Amino acid sequence: MNIHNRNPLLLCVGGGILMILSGLSGAIGVIGELSEALPYFFGLTFFESFENFMEGLAMWAGLGGLVVILGGLVLTTEKVRFGRIMILAGIVVGVVGLLMTLVQMASTGTFVMEMVEQLHQSLGWIGAMMAFIARIIAEQKPMVDR
Repeated sequence: MNIHNRNPLLLCVGGGILMILSGLSGAIGVIGELSEALPYFFGLTFFESFENFMEGLAMWAGLGGLVVILGGLVLTTEKVRFGRIMILAGIVVGVVGLLMTLVQMASTGTFVMEMVEQLHQSLGWIGAMMAFIARIIAEQKPMVDR
């Protein structure tokens, strides 16, 4: 059985899984550092809302990974252009999520990442690059066989 755009599909699945792992594991650790200082300055109610908002944004990397995997599946059909758009949307959402984790770290005054946080960020960025490469190498299937 020959699947059209098999290599881009594999890249999308691999990259999407890396983005999901990065989003699920890397977003949670930074909030603990914020919990010490923010309630004193802005109050507990603001901090709880801010914490939920930032966790939601950081989890976008995982959502981006899921969209990338779905876009990879669409690449195997005749809707290659729509699959490329889905992959690009997943990459954008994932990168926004990864950047939110960096913003959280900068807002706590932490400008040097620990090794575990670097690993979580690296997984997400590598996954986004794999998805971008898959988007580039995906080929449109000819409508008429020759």
